[in-house]
Amino acid sequence: MRIKVEKQIIRLAALFLGVVLLTAAAFSMVRLWEDRRETPDPVRETQPDASSESGGTVFYQDVWYAPRDVETYLVMGLDKFDTGDMPESYINTQQADFLLLLITDPSDQSYCALHLNRDTMTQIPILGVTGELAGSFTGQLALAHTYGSGGEDSCENTVKAVSDLLYGTEIDHYLSMTMDAVSILNDMAGGVTLTLLDDFSDLDLEMVKGREITLRGEQALLYVRTRFGREDSTNLHRMERQRQYLETLLTQVQSRAQEDPGFFAESVLSVSDYLVSDCTIQQLSDLGEILEEYTFSGLYTTEGEAVRGEEFMEFYVDDDALRALVMELFYQKAEPAQNGGE
Repeated sequence: MRIKVEKQIIRLAALFLGVVLLTAAAFSMVRLWEDRRETPDPVRETQPDASSESGGTVFYQDVWYAPRDVETYLVMGLDKFDTGDMPESYINTQQADFLLLLITDPSDQSYCALHLNRDTMTQIPILGVTGELAGSFTGQLALAHTYGSGGEDSCENTVKAVSDLLYGTEIDHYLSMTMDAVSILNDMAGGVTLTLLDDFSDLDLEMVKGREITLRGEQALLYVRTRFGREDSTNLHRMERQRQYLETLLTQVQSRAQEDPGFFAESVLSVSDYLVSDCTIQQLSDLGEILEEYTFSGLYTTEGEAVRGEEFMEFYVDDDALRALVMELFYQKAEPAQNGGE
């Protein structure tokens, strides 16, 4: 559904909007997609290791594990500048340049986030002209969103690509936001003050590496999206800047909310036209309450290697490290009854 925020959204909890603000801040507009259909790699395993026939248990490093009872939300930042009508074609130019998987765990009342590299090379589902699955190719994870109308179907295609990358991990919900909202939200939060990790003085004379600056409007976009022409043009370094920005923005957002009780309602209303999600207003409200009450347990990233491909940067995950991370985030040791009594 395309969310049209109404008055009841005012009940959204503060930290949920904080998450939305964080994701908006990292949206980038690096480049439009070019057709890169390649020969698919051998099919990856859909589980971290051998699985049982029932119960969803998996056998990993000589131990049986069962799925944890968590709920997941894939947050996407798109490289789209306007909110015009969705195209009729099943190919569009909206890449998911920012991908963050939010994981909530009611068992210990905690939540964490997995920051995914948009350059990750993986299997991308191809949608046919009528929206049906028509195969796959190996490409950057960001390209999954370019299949579909740019709306719900493109989000669902990205969900499938991320799920497959994470060995079939179930993703319950999604939320996408176009980068139009970045400058709006940054300035509504009063700007973000930080020490610049890279030099951008060729684009903005104020933005010198090592200088403390309060980012305003387009400066925030420049900081979180730019990688080409920098000292390190890989997406890994840009992701480091994004995480720095997100942490600082969260502090700023919380401060503004304490000063102005109406801040969150006003912010959500200001960007409602830029949001697409499968969540209902009630589900978003429930998530807000969870994020307000639960403890944040950490921000994770995937290990791997960034290399320059024939045209663009490509990130190859360390498969062993990814398996271990998936087990840590989504599984727990199984009880005897869950592993056949062994």
